[in-house]
Order: sequence, then C-alpha cells, then structure tokens
Amino acid sequence: MKTKSVGNVEISRVVELEGTEFRYQGLFPDLSQEDFDAHRDWLDPHFFDYDIGQVKFSFHAFVLRTEHHTIVVDTCIGNHKSREARPIFNMRDDPRFLTELSGAGVKPEEVDFVMCTHLHGDHVGWNTKLENGEWVPTFPNAKYLFSRKELDYFSAIPEDDGNHWQGYRDSVLPVIEAGNAVTVDSDYAMDDTLWLEPSEGHTPGHYSVRLQSNGDDAVLTGDMIHHPIQCAMPHISSAACIDPDASAATRKDFLERYADTSVKVFPAHFAAPTAGFVTGGSDGFRWKADS
Repeated sequence: MKTKSVGNVEISRVVELEGTEFRYQGLFPDLSQEDFDAHRDWLDPHFFDYDIGQVKFSFHAFVLRTEHHTIVVDTCIGNHKSREARPIFNMRDDPRFLTELSGAGVKPEEVDFVMCTHLHGDHVGWNTKLENGEWVPTFPNAKYLFSRKELDYFSAIPEDDGNHWQGYRDSVLPVIEAGNAVTVDSDYAMDDTLWLEPSEGHTPGHYSVRLQSNGDDAVLTGDMIHHPIQCAMPHISSAACIDPDASAATRKDFLERYADTSVKVFPAHFAAPTAGFVTGGSDGFRWKADS
C-alpha cells in the first residue's frame, strides 16, 4: 500500500508479516475452498492464492501523521514474545517492523500516541521491546490509548489462558507500569480530526479509528473484519472472535453504514493494496481495493 492521504492526514502501512502462512481453515473453520472460489472474480489476485488454496493475509500497523501528531495504530506481533499456542508468532526475531517504520520516516521516539484497537497479541506485540531482560515501551514518549473494557477483560484472564494472558503480561502491563497508558472509552475523541468508534464483538471493548480531514473520511477497522470475503459473508466471524454473534452484527452494521460512500477503509489484516472501499450490490457487499 502506498502512503494515502485523507485530507491533511497521511497514512502509511508498516508490515511485519504478509503472505499465505496463516491458513484460513484455522481462522474461518466454517468456510470452504468453494466459498472462496465463488468470489474469485474479485478476490483474485490480491486476497487469495488460488494455486495453493490459501488466503493472503497481512499483519501490519498504520502510521498516521496529522497536523499535530504522529500516531501508530496497532503494533503487530513483536519480537521475543512467548506465544507457544501460535507458532507463527512465537519468539520472533525479525527486524522488519522497525525497518519498515524507519522506511516510513518515523523513529520510535517521535511517536506521540499508540492506539490499540484491541488487546490481542498480534495487535500489541511491538508495544514493548526486550531491553536488558525487561519489557519496556518501544515508543518511549508516546501515550498508549487502551479501551477501558479491554483492560477490564484482559487483566482478568488467568495465567493458564496462554496467548491472551501472555500478550497482556508482556505487551500491555509494562506500558501501564511505565506510566505511558491512557484509559479511554471506545467513543473517545482526540479532536475534530480523529476519534474512536465502538466496534465491539471481536473483543469486548474493540474500537475502530475514524478520521475526517479537509472533506475526506477514513476508518481503520482493527479486527472488526479480517478478510474481504467477509464483505460478501458478514455473518462469518473468525475463530478469534470472543463474541461471534456480536462481531457479525457489528460487521453487518459497518458494511451497511459505509457501503457506496467515499469513506476509505483501512483494515488491519487485508493484504496489499489493503486500503479500499465497501461497495454494495444485489448479491451483497464487495471490497474494492484502492491501488
């Protein structure tokens, strides 16, 4: 995805991992190859590899440059994080995220705010880095915006819950202990340009990030939607959704609200070109990539 402009705000994608290693059978156990085949006319070539029968998936952050602030939305998987239940996330040691952040013209110390749409491990991993055996904020001068509902839910998870507890313990709690956390409601407004929009279901306090600048509008969805096929099949929630029914209802409402509008959508896991628009039709919604 090339850097996009939304009015006076620039949005860049910072990729940690992209490819076909994340199997759709684990993410969407109720979908079949035939479901993807039925939508080949608009999923091919960007969002499904039909040669091997696997989704194309991305783990990326977004960097927002407003007139006043530099903001990172979601921080991907992270390095040196113990994630035994998710081998693709476990004990990574890859410089790509920080390299791409630098390529976007941003140093960690220049970031003013980090917004975590929710607290799953693949969205908070680079909140912290390992330094002299301790987890410290990767973005030392930033305030990290956490949803109050998210903190209440994830802080109560028992230690034997694996990834969820580990992600909170090594990527959220150290930020709180460092004094860098700001707890907000999921409809918090930073200013007239940027505010949060509740999009609960995937997690209890999930929020999306809304932008409006100089007549242009955009929304960063987090995990409200995982893959373009969910535009055509919004009733299908991912296996990672804590409340699948609520997630499906939130997604349907989102698609109805933004279909055939000029609001540019930036999902958290759509492969490149990533940004695009929701379109409507007689047979349901579709995804139109903005290349």
